[in-house]
Amino acid sequence: MCGASMLPTMTEARFRGLARPHILRCRSGDWRHALRVVRWVKRLGNGRPDLPLLVIAGYIHDIGWRDVLPAKKITFDQLLHYEQRANKNSEPFITEFLSDLGFPKNDIRKVTRLVSAADTHHASRADEAILTDADQLSKLSIGHVREKYQVSEWRRMAAMWQKEFPRRIATDEGKRIWLAEWRKLDRALRREGR
Repeated sequence: MCGASMLPTMTEARFRGLARPHILRCRSGDWRHALRVVRWVKRLGNGRPDLPLLVIAGYIHDIGWRDVLPAKKITFDQLLHYEQRANKNSEPFITEFLSDLGFPKNDIRKVTRLVSAADTHHASRADEAILTDADQLSKLSIGHVREKYQVSEWRRMAAMWQKEFPRRIATDEGKRIWLAEWRKLDRALRREGR
């Protein structure tokens, strides 16, 4: 995973291992969500020279939720109530974590900018669009819904995503695939009687 702006000794596996304990202190399902986000980041950012930093941002994009709520399934209202607090935590948590690992300040600034875009669901640059879309696309998984939300919230979350994602998705590939991913989630919810 080495790149020009990354520590030469940091592999993805090593970073993933260091990030995992922090993300496990977040909401229920956030670690598995991070793994899905990274898979989408790799697909959407394939071939980019800054892919290593996009992957790092993918692993820790929800670090602001660390210790905000107990690791249990939440409701949509809880998400809305605590989201601003978690978003405010992102920059200081990322800065501390990456500084402790010896990352250069420029890399830290880039990762915090990327995560800020994901937190606000708004990308103004191509690299931000990759992380933001990866975050959104990863939510269109029955696993995501099962792991993070109370059963009573599943349909509400899916309906909100169906409404919001056409405005949120920014990459060309994301625009091509989001609806198919949403339809898969909708079918899975119907199979489960939700």
